[in-house]
Amino acid sequence: MRPLLYCLRAGRVMPMVKLFTPYFVLLWALLLAQWPAHAQAPCTDTPNSGACFRVYDADTRQPVTALCTGQRIRLRDCSGRPLDPRKTYYRLSTATVCSFAEGDTVTTLTVPATPGNIVITQNTPNLLVPGTGIIYSRTLRVYAAPEPVFTVATCAPGFVQVSITDRTYDRFTVQLGNGTPQPASAGTTTYAVPNGTNSVTVQGSYAAASLCSGTRTISFTPAAAPQIPQLKQLTVQGSSLEFQWGTLQAEYQYVLEVADAASPGGFRQVANIPASSTSLTLPAATLPGCYRLRLTDACQSTGTRYVSATGCTVQLSATSADGRNELRWTTGAAATGFEITRNGTLLARTGAGTSGTYLDKDVVCGMEYTYRITASSNGVTSVSDARTLKTASTQTPPAPVILASFDLRNRVELTTTDPVSPGSSVVYTRLQDGTSTVVGTASGKLLDSLALLSVDTPPCYTARFQDPCGNTSVASASVCPVILEATPTKDNTDAVQLRWSALNGAATATYQLLLLGPAGQVLRTQTVSGFTYVDLTPPTDRQVLRYRLEATAPGGGRSYSNVVSVTRPLRVVLPTAFTPNGDGLNDVLEIKGRFITTYRLVIRDRNGQEVFTSTSPAQRWDGRIKGATPVPGVYVYRFEAADEMGQPFVQTGSVTILR
Repeated sequence: MRPLLYCLRAGRVMPMVKLFTPYFVLLWALLLAQWPAHAQAPCTDTPNSGACFRVYDADTRQPVTALCTGQRIRLRDCSGRPLDPRKTYYRLSTATVCSFAEGDTVTTLTVPATPGNIVITQNTPNLLVPGTGIIYSRTLRVYAAPEPVFTVATCAPGFVQVSITDRTYDRFTVQLGNGTPQPASAGTTTYAVPNGTNSVTVQGSYAAASLCSGTRTISFTPAAAPQIPQLKQLTVQGSSLEFQWGTLQAEYQYVLEVADAASPGGFRQVANIPASSTSLTLPAATLPGCYRLRLTDACQSTGTRYVSATGCTVQLSATSADGRNELRWTTGAAATGFEITRNGTLLARTGAGTSGTYLDKDVVCGMEYTYRITASSNGVTSVSDARTLKTASTQTPPAPVILASFDLRNRVELTTTDPVSPGSSVVYTRLQDGTSTVVGTASGKLLDSLALLSVDTPPCYTARFQDPCGNTSVASASVCPVILEATPTKDNTDAVQLRWSALNGAATATYQLLLLGPAGQVLRTQTVSGFTYVDLTPPTDRQVLRYRLEATAPGGGRSYSNVVSVTRPLRVVLPTAFTPNGDGLNDVLEIKGRFITTYRLVIRDRNGQEVFTSTSPAQRWDGRIKGATPVPGVYVYRFEAADEMGQPFVQTGSVTILR
């Protein structure tokens, strides 16, 4: 039996039953004709119906007035009427409903997963007016049951801190391991935990829906016994202070403190230290100052029992007079000794104390020197801020000895055989074709790019030292790198004509001609003399020939010329006919050539149909088309290739298959 559509209210139908007449049939038909319009009206409860039902938790059978998402519930009529269960319908929705299906007689339902308000509508027969029904609904609140939000922090052995930050529930219990759950409130609480406990379980629930609850368990590793932290080093950097310490215990928290007589205990906290860190830079630090690292935990249960040794900063001042640098320093705690470093290198050691002085005489005017003082006390190393000062001098530096050599990119590399002292520089000058040009100033290697490379006008270079005090040396001796030229011979062979200028303009140097690969690697070495040479047997497998000259001066100085290249053209040989008759002679069409890197050969018949395509020398044509016996005739081809330089090459023509 299909359920009645009870949106036709029983209160209106009942008088019509009592006044039923033949004319009512016509009226009823008219009402049915208007039914779609009435069906749009919202569904409401039948007034004064006496209907009633209760909601029970399906698992505990307890009556409930609030629900939980996903909860299984059972519905029971409580009107006292003798109702037929097959004609009693229930539906869960967001509003009162009047439309029911045959399966809606089920009384065990599952609450939807969306929290909020839910409407349970009951549709029962009206026993007083047969053929009509009663609509009755109840609105209940649906609560979500997620896991409660909380964190667990381990403290010193025997304690744990639980922080409940959940905003969903209004009631909580906390269970330590397998212990008895105890009521708790949102917020942070420290608990004493028995030995062997390694988990905390928090259950959240609602006062309005006690059966709706969520549970979450967090396991933890009990903290190891606390150890005294080790402060290793503190270094002053301007107004900042850099700290380094040993490995910290991840289970604990740490604070950095500075000595302060006005603070309780004589120390004041300046920073919280992550247990995962091994260093810290403290800006705007208290200087001078004495610092320590203290272990603590979330429960504040360790007090000041675990503190590192105290390290005090070193204050350094430096002055320069009469070509000497004077250092003075003090520190807040007696040190077992001091180390003096200059430019990062150990300069001297002094004895114990809280202060000291040092006079550095081994200095050069015009050079900058950076000093630090390192003190050791109670296992803590304290490094002062760096102090940098410059010394004055009027001594003229000696003239440098320079080398000039081309690199693989044809830039002249200019260097000095004497080391350039810090702060000094070298001024290089080029003389070429009667013109003198200052190339530049450098403290090390200088690169000079030339617009013109000619054997007839080679460049020559001189250099002068300049120290930081403005003193300049005389010019060095002139050096001239070798200029190399290469051209193909005019007889259309592979031979290459080479000529070069003399190293440093002298005729007594020895020369090695180098043949290079694309990456500059040496492929062949040939001793040459004079200033010309003809390479009659260059490699046949290289399209681009790259040459470089290695020149060695009588004194042993080695210099390289510029790199010159000769590019040979791509060559292709493609037969005009072949005889694929199986006699082993001229049976296939194949391409021969040199310097070919990629190619594509397409052959078409007289109808323009493509009959063969090749992209590799291994793919040769035997004249067959789709496996068929070769057909004598003329075929056209298009050959596209690229050489080692990437230059394209295209050739078209015809090839004949002969019997």
